[in-house]
Amino acid sequence: MDTNTFLYIIVFVAIAYAIKTYILPEPVKPVKKPTVVKVPKRQHKKSTDGSPVYYTAEEVSVHDKEDDLWLIIDKKVYDVTDYVDKHMGGLAIMKNAGKDSTEGFNGEQHPIKVRQVLEEYYIGELKQ
Repeated sequence: MDTNTFLYIIVFVAIAYAIKTYILPEPVKPVKKPTVVKVPKRQHKKSTDGSPVYYTAEEVSVHDKEDDLWLIIDKKVYDVTDYVDKHMGGLAIMKNAGKDSTEGFNGEQHPIKVRQVLEEYYIGELKQ
C-alpha cells in the first residue's frame, strides 16, 4: 500500500468520525407515558338511620399517610385525603396524621372560615 492510499484512508476515517460525532443528530428516545394508577374510592362506615358513625382512635390511627389521611379534631373524625394538596401550610397537615389534631387546628394560623371547609371532610365521631 502506497503512502497516498494510506493518507486517503486516514482522511476518510477522520471525516466519517466527524460526521458521526458532530453532524448526525442523537437518536430520539421514546418517551414513556406515566402510568396512571386508579385509587379506589375510600369507603367509610355508613349509618342506616342517620345517626353519627363512630370510629375508635385505633381505627383512625391507620390512616396516617399522605394518600390516606384522617384527622381527629374536636372529637370528630375527618378524612382529609383529598385536601392534602390544597393545604396552604403544605405537608404541615401531616404532623398529627391519624391522631388528634385539635390543638394544631385551633391555632392562630387558621382563619375562622377553615371550619366551614373542614365540614366537607367529616366522616364521623370519635368513640370515647
